[in-house]
Amino acid sequence: MTARLEVIVGPMFSGKTELLIAKLHRAQYARKRVRIIKPAHDTRTQGFIASRAVRPDGTTEVTDTLSAVMVRTEEDFERVAGPGDFDVLAVDEAQFFPLDEPLRDSLGWFGRALRRLLRERRASHLRIIVAGLDMDFAEEPFGPIPGLMAIADSVEKLTGVCMICGSDAGYISQRVIPGDKQLVVGDAGEYQVRCRSCYAPR
Repeated sequence: MTARLEVIVGPMFSGKTELLIAKLHRAQYARKRVRIIKPAHDTRTQGFIASRAVRPDGTTEVTDTLSAVMVRTEEDFERVAGPGDFDVLAVDEAQFFPLDEPLRDSLGWFGRALRRLLRERRASHLRIIVAGLDMDFAEEPFGPIPGLMAIADSVEKLTGVCMICGSDAGYISQRVIPGDKQLVVGDAGEYQVRCRSCYAPR
């Protein structure tokens, strides 16, 4: 009996949230108490996580949703996770939780809070499942995800379908709108899944 951290990564539209939701449905069937959080920075879906399918015309369609608590700060996280009244803690779009400025470590406050929770409940059946982008549009590590991958018990790295050549080896979420700011929330109109060959470095 030991607490576990599972991390799901990959580019946009690779099925990360779909897999996360499937794992959560299974946990609910097993009568586990599930708590879901997501960063308040993600304004696309407030109050829930959603798996989306990309249609051939480039638009997206929501295929499944689950309610989530929006978290902005470490204090928000402590209010949600502090009581410990859950068996499974799920986090979607975790790349949006910021690292420290100046940089202190690869985890940021959010990753350190998860590590602390794992230590506090290490002799339990606690299961933490985190989904997010491991790289940003510029091929750089994204937020706390790489640090969480390092301390995880398991990592599932998913691929997508390249929106240029159609290869089943999506590598990165290519930003197709101007700008160099890392945190730009977008969807199919702002990003494309690209394989390594079709990715165009800026």
